[in-house]
Amino acid sequence: MSGCKGKIRILDSYFEGAHDDPINIHGTHLKVMEYVSEKQVKVRFMHGQSYGFEAFYKGDEVEFVDAHSLRCLQPARVKAVERIDDYEILLTLDRAVNDNVKTGENVSVENVTWTPEVEIRNNYFSRIPTRGILVTTRRKVVIEDNVFYRIPMSGVLVSDDARGWYESGPVRDVTIRRNLFMECGSPVIAVMPENDRYEGAVHRNVRIEANRFVIRQGGEAVSARATDGLIIRDNYISVAGDGSVSPDAFFRTEDCKDVTISGNRCGRSLR
Repeated sequence: MSGCKGKIRILDSYFEGAHDDPINIHGTHLKVMEYVSEKQVKVRFMHGQSYGFEAFYKGDEVEFVDAHSLRCLQPARVKAVERIDDYEILLTLDRAVNDNVKTGENVSVENVTWTPEVEIRNNYFSRIPTRGILVTTRRKVVIEDNVFYRIPMSGVLVSDDARGWYESGPVRDVTIRRNLFMECGSPVIAVMPENDRYEGAVHRNVRIEANRFVIRQGGEAVSARATDGLIIRDNYISVAGDGSVSPDAFFRTEDCKDVTISGNRCGRSLR
């Protein structure tokens, strides 16, 4: 689901045998190619599998985004849209583009109006070669009471990038709660924006609560980077082998602030 708005609800469903991620909810970063005038920019679809659709409408709110830090440089509102061809669009904005945007080495534009609220509840995921759920939207997200059975990559991935797939954007309110992750790939939950320069948090307010992880040997339950307001609490981790293991060994953070890790428990699985 690309460039949607409103509320997306995926409930009581069974996903088995798909050849790629069964759920991927995101926006699209279009790269700035030219500053035509002080209030006009030419932008371009950059990925060969994602182009040609109506990415902007009059009245939409947009943000200029630094592709390396994934931080907002300037907000604006669209006054007019001119489709040049399947790849390029001319946007007329309600304000002049700031100098710090124009001097950026790699800048994209995200449509922040077309970003949905998401509820994914009581679903089953199995026999998928990639991941279970990808989601990058700044509105409220709840992923709750699902089963992820032996997903070979991450069960849930929160990304955001403006240099590869160009799938936007930041998350601001995500709850991942009461799910069963059965022998999924590592990290099982990955909050991993694809920034190559840290200039502050990309994602905020991610809560990972009361989940059950059955972990493959040597795997991680949660890995997060460039995320502020991260809460990992009251999760239960089952791991094969002998001896005692601290649950904190299954969590990894990098460039994160305001992190709470509490109430997590570990036990030994029968495998």
